[in-house]
Amino acid sequence: MSKVRFYLKAPDATGESLISLYFSYNKKRLVYSTGDKIPPKFWNEETQRAIKSKKLFPQYPDLNARLDNLTHETLSIYRRFLNDGKVPSIAQFKSELDAFALRGAVAGETSLFGFIDQFIKERAALPKFSKSTIKVYQRTLKHLQTFSKKNHRQLDFQDIDLDFFYDFQKYLYSPPVSYAQNTAQKIVKTIKTILNEATDRGLNKNLAYQSRRFGIPQKEAESIYLTSDELLKIYRLNLTYLPRLDKVRDLFLIGAFTGLRFSDFTNIKPENIKTVDGVDVIQITTKKTGEPITVPIHPIVKAILDKHNGNTPEPLSSQKMNDYLKELAELAELNETIILAKDRGGKRYDRQYKKWELVTSHTARRSFATNAFKAGIPAISIMKITGHRTEAAFMKYIKISKEENAVLISQNAFFKTSPLKAVR
Repeated sequence: MSKVRFYLKAPDATGESLISLYFSYNKKRLVYSTGDKIPPKFWNEETQRAIKSKKLFPQYPDLNARLDNLTHETLSIYRRFLNDGKVPSIAQFKSELDAFALRGAVAGETSLFGFIDQFIKERAALPKFSKSTIKVYQRTLKHLQTFSKKNHRQLDFQDIDLDFFYDFQKYLYSPPVSYAQNTAQKIVKTIKTILNEATDRGLNKNLAYQSRRFGIPQKEAESIYLTSDELLKIYRLNLTYLPRLDKVRDLFLIGAFTGLRFSDFTNIKPENIKTVDGVDVIQITTKKTGEPITVPIHPIVKAILDKHNGNTPEPLSSQKMNDYLKELAELAELNETIILAKDRGGKRYDRQYKKWELVTSHTARRSFATNAFKAGIPAISIMKITGHRTEAAFMKYIKISKEENAVLISQNAFFKTSPLKAVR
């Protein structure tokens, strides 16, 4: 019978390489990605397994065990087909191996790292989980593996306790990682999400992670919004000779006057433009939540859409757009000095910026919410567009200074009552 072999997909990689399974049978050649990765320097080409060194590569027992199990299952699948007088197609073989990998996760035939890897694969296959969410899972797994290697300690379900949490938190706050509090909070929260799934499947019996002390509080993010006057300054810029900034300006203003997310306002099409009871609106299903949203079309948005024949300009990457937006905001002379409290490695410090330095694609959505609120639109109406489920969450999202708040409430009838008329 043919032999199951394992090879690195990128044996010369400086980082990690995927491990692929090869199996030749009946003039067919199966190539199957195991989903496992390993730095080539820890791979033994002769044995086609990870080197057996807990000091250099502490995950080797789990990895090698998975490859052994995959070898056994590959041969078993082939024998089952032969016993039925059939030869499996490549697609049938891969389907059987996929089912085996999933059964292994559900039945608990894997370690913590093995489960997280399978957890990521399962969610990556579901459309409701975005690429950015999958990257958070992948980054969390990588940090756990790096922490395990750096501290020469093997991690499994029973090892995730408060002692682990305190040491892991120190790792997240220390060089070379030195994360901000909210980034560290997100990683620890992701670990708890993964452990909840493992607990629900009966794989994890250690509930130490459910302790109130096992967690990092989320810090309210400090960010800016642009006033209506500042948005108009951007709108009125003459960008005839700067077409790249003209495109970015149009995209940003659509976001600032619709409240849609970057992934939605960059994908408005003519078919999204409707008329409801004589009012022109944008109707779109949001990519992040899958919820339908209806937004009245602001005159500035209408002018921009007309300029582009009912479409939005061709979108850029979020990073490229953020770079161009700062250049655009600087041209608009948004030079107000802003002092923000920052943190790094768990330590807080104040940093001074010019307002144009802080403008990003998300500033558009925040500007919409804040300006709409200042204009007197009820919070509940704005929330139907922004997607906030509670007014408390929405009020954290909008950015109004104490001075702006004082001016805003001064227009209320309460502050208009004359004491001379009130007292008889």
